Amino acid sequence: MAHISRLRLTDFRNYRTQDVEFSGRPVVLYGANGSGKTNLLEALSLLSPGRGLRHAKVSHLARRIKDGQVAAWGVNADLVDHESSVRLAVGQVPEYSHRRTVRIDGRAATGTELAEYLSLIWLIPAQDRLFKGPASDRRKLLDRFSLAHYPHHGTLVLEYEKARAQRNRLLADDVRDGGWYDAYETTMAESGAWIAANRVDTLNRLVAEIDAGTDSVFPKSTLALDGITEELCQSGLDPDDLASALRDNLVRSRDLDRRAGRTLSGVHGSDLCVTYADKNMAAADCSTGEQKALLTGLILAQARTLSRCSRLILLDEIVAHLDENWRAALIRELTALSSQVFMTGTEAYLFEAFDGCADVYEVSNGNISPR
Repeated sequence: MAHISRLRLTDFRNYRTQDVEFSGRPVVLYGANGSGKTNLLEALSLLSPGRGLRHAKVSHLARRIKDGQVAAWGVNADLVDHESSVRLAVGQVPEYSHRRTVRIDGRAATGTELAEYLSLIWLIPAQDRLFKGPASDRRKLLDRFSLAHYPHHGTLVLEYEKARAQRNRLLADDVRDGGWYDAYETTMAESGAWIAANRVDTLNRLVAEIDAGTDSVFPKSTLALDGITEELCQSGLDPDDLASALRDNLVRSRDLDRRAGRTLSGVHGSDLCVTYADKNMAAADCSTGEQKALLTGLILAQARTLSRCSRLILLDEIVAHLDENWRAALIRELTALSSQVFMTGTEAYLFEAFDGCADVYEVSNGNISPR
């Protein structure tokens, strides 16, 4: 199993300089609120495309020194398996505080290349209202899942959103010359078709894993995609034919979209619909505890769909509201995944079910010490 064997943080959040080594076993980080546990998980989450589990701006990640001054931050990690190792590094460009740099074994790289080395999954308290929140939150979750199977998925989403923003600007300005729209609509159609195809395949993998009838104690979900583009993809259209259909639809809808001042239809409006299978109840209508259990089960199912061995699971304060039996069940399932897991909590006793099979660290004021 590939795993992070060493992590080095420099001027990141409340860490000045921190070096910590890991054996590959599950990692427990415990300490008081505000000590830096979530900051460490956030640093790890940046070893993937995007802005990490807090979706923070690059300039907001740097440690404050004094008088409002900040230092350029950096995160370095050694990813090892039985045969090889690779150094993954992300950081802030000192001369351009809003820019991030990515390096793999010292050479300049892209976020997409990071995704080819490491699959990251995380669950944080901010996601507790995922099912009651806007559809955009559930789309982001599904796109994060898709990224684990298709490293270029993030690039497709960025291309689509940039083209949509440009088309929306034309619509808002009441531009009527079709020539101005052609290039943006072609990009939206082509990238949108592949986004839909990736989402549908990712959903099918999740459904197959959930239906396989594992021994998970967490409730099973029924999943569906609510989106015209995804429905066309599920009907059997291949991405090329789907792209052609999407482009034709964008051309036809210009007048309607112009009156609205924005693009009304597309993969940017799709939703992931989750139902508590045993109760046949929409997740949004379930209790807070049931929603947390459904989301946890979904995260575990996603982890099981990943065939690549370099899986990293980040779970922030996940055991805080679980009783002893639920904590033990969760830890058994995590151990069976054969993935490197990082978990945080305020007290070490919350993780006793690991029974000596985890690396335990105390976090205090930006310092990490093995227990």
